Amino acid sequence: EIYAAWNALPKGEKAENHWHELFTAYKQKYPELATEFLRRINSKLPDDWHTKSMGYINDLNKKEENIATRQASQNCLNAFGPLLPEFLGGSADLTGSNLTNWSDSKDITNKDADGNYLHYGVREFAMFAMMNGIALHSGFIPYGGTFLVFSDYGRNAIRLTALMKQRVIYILRANSGL
Repeated sequence: EIYAAWNALPKGEKAENHWHELFTAYKQKYPELATEFLRRINSKLPDDWHTKSMGYINDLNKKEENIATRQASQNCLNAFGPLLPEFLGGSADLTGSNLTNWSDSKDITNKDADGNYLHYGVREFAMFAMMNGIALHSGFIPYGGTFLVFSDYGRNAIRLTALMKQRVIYILRANSGL
């Protein structure tokens, strides 16, 4: 009696079947978007990822640049961002200092959710925890940046990222301006 009252399997099965029906219709109407959705939700990289990313890395190896690590990080975001529409970045109130935005970053706001960059405010733990949640959902590769010293505030979330083997990118830099 109690089990029957709490058993959500029939309701869940009905909802899942309905979703599959909707997605089948979506695939027929929008085959390219459906393929991209499946690629992203299954955590697959784009077909040309290896070739293009290695091309960028090989070009870097030919240069002998002496630049700040935060600038090198932003250069990588500018190179890899266009290759990965699933990139979802942000910073805990240090975007300008950490250079975690890239040329095509677009802020997500309460008036416009069609973006790829979150301003988390001064909330390192919340940022790291949200990045875990985003990664667990799939479909996005979250990255976030702050000063390395502030990683202590989010140590538990960083630990969970490692334990769960999630695709989360932490951009943690020294406070010295390097």
